[in-house]
Amino acid sequence: MISGEHRVDLAVPLDDTLGDVLRGIGYTIDPSRHVVLERGGVEAKLTTRGSDLVDGAMYSIIDLRSKLTAGGASGRSGTARDRGALWFLLAMVAVIAVGVRLLGAGASVEDDPLQRVIGGVVLVIAAVVSALVWSRQHPADLSIDALSMLSPVALAFAAGFALIPLSLEQGEHLAVLSGLLASAVLSALLTATIGGNRLRSSAGTGTIILLVLGAIWGITLLTGMGIAAAAAISAGAVPLALRAIPASLVNIEDGYSINYEMFMSNRWTVRGAIPESPSRISSAAVGEVVEDSSARLLAGTVLLSAIGPIMIPIALTGDFRANPLVLGGSIGLLSTLVIALVLISRHTASPPLRWVPRAAAILVVVEAAVGAIVLFGPLALTVGALGFLVLGLFVAALLVPIGRGARSLVWSRMADVFEALVVALSLPAALLAADVLGVVRGMMAA
Repeated sequence: MISGEHRVDLAVPLDDTLGDVLRGIGYTIDPSRHVVLERGGVEAKLTTRGSDLVDGAMYSIIDLRSKLTAGGASGRSGTARDRGALWFLLAMVAVIAVGVRLLGAGASVEDDPLQRVIGGVVLVIAAVVSALVWSRQHPADLSIDALSMLSPVALAFAAGFALIPLSLEQGEHLAVLSGLLASAVLSALLTATIGGNRLRSSAGTGTIILLVLGAIWGITLLTGMGIAAAAAISAGAVPLALRAIPASLVNIEDGYSINYEMFMSNRWTVRGAIPESPSRISSAAVGEVVEDSSARLLAGTVLLSAIGPIMIPIALTGDFRANPLVLGGSIGLLSTLVIALVLISRHTASPPLRWVPRAAAILVVVEAAVGAIVLFGPLALTVGALGFLVLGLFVAALLVPIGRGARSLVWSRMADVFEALVVALSLPAALLAADVLGVVRGMMAA
């Protein structure tokens, strides 16, 4: 085993894995940083047991974050950066395509069916080709490659959005639903075809979230609710999903939790079988479960945090002046969403999981301020300025004891109470903002 300037000769037991032996001699292998290579440059699996290893084989531990000085290595690093920039540009193409489509509809530009179909077909081909190219590149099982996977998914959404004529009744609503379903289908195909636990788990989480969003937009379309109502309900479901996602991360059989056959006093079920207890749990199997769960948590948190800033501008297009309940529900939705994004991020120590929801909360506050200024004019600007002044004074007062190292369990418990309240009230506030009461009254009157 070669690591830097060190060489270690290993005798691996037949039942132990390569990863277990490396951890036993003091090497901590981080899948996002280190790669173990065989003699021919092929990546070795840490789950390979000693009985499957070749006698006399040589393995090298490569640190991906180390500075590369060789010309070939720097060339490969530059190629990786170029590929990352390419995927980012593809995602921007999808965003620009959707924006141009919406601006054209807002400017009452005449819809040319031939141009719409040609543009949609081009985007469909671009989404399929980019997905094939991405999968054929054999991406590493890293978070950056999972983020680059969003480019084909974004192109699929743009393709589904572009194929629907916006001149139809509720055409924008139908176009968004078509885009969500198209992106969910492509994400599901990537989930079934790509390799790597993290990539597959990230793609699967994205597929589930896109399908749930598609269900929300489909139900609101069938019930005759507008696009603002669908966006409000989508944003209101974000705190609930962020709170519930940690409970759905670990996918293991029931037998791994408890030995039911030993501790069970009653029959399991009439027809069901008692969950079998595993005879042995290896560290490699536990590591795979942890990697899958971490990938689901990261992908789910990032996607759910992005839903709020995306949906809030659409939700703010509702009719606030005619219905005070819609205005109150919208204010409650904005308040609960911002507080939930800020407080839920306290439960993790990972920087992306802490700061992505907080950045989303800042974007929601900015969007709400701009929407209030457009809707209410100078009065909203004055009230907002006073509100930010009071908030600034409150934050400044808190920074003094925090800067001195003060920590209080009382403040933490109070934050837990507020978090539970906003999670419970977010969806009801979103339903009020979506004017669900008006829809129910209309159905009852009919």
